[in-house]
Amino acid sequence: MSSTGGGADGRSDWAGDFACVECGRKRLTAAAFSKRSIERHRTANVPLKCTACVEAAAAKERAAAAAKAAAAPAPADGGGGEVVCSACCKPRPAGDFTRAQLQKGAKARCGDCVAAAGAAAAAAPSDAWEARYKEAKEAARKAEAVGTAAARLAAASK
Repeated sequence: MSSTGGGADGRSDWAGDFACVECGRKRLTAAAFSKRSIERHRTANVPLKCTACVEAAAAKERAAAAAKAAAAPAPADGGGGEVVCSACCKPRPAGDFTRAQLQKGAKARCGDCVAAAGAAAAAAPSDAWEARYKEAKEAARKAEAVGTAAARLAAASK
């Protein structure tokens, strides 16, 4: 673990030498990358891609797969039936599920639910950061109202 003041998940909050090779943004915090990609970058010097770029590439891949599936002719045996999505509880055609999801049986999720869960997971780190930022701003405002130098310094160091 580095001495940069990382969080409980092992990621650093220090903006420094992290850059995304996909979008070209530089001086990103470690929270903009997955924990595994940070580990691979540190151990094997693998180039980093931020979670936003990874999610965009996955969405593009899912759209291409959906377009390919829509353009493919219907199978001669009638399509393979319907599967109930475990997330939205709706019966969906088997074509709406990936092969990996279909292998999960009763826990299978349709492509729309998988995409929605991925988008929510990508948005979660920024939501947590915004909440911490608002708490720090409120603490600083209260410290300014109190007027003691020690309280202002403690609030500013958060």
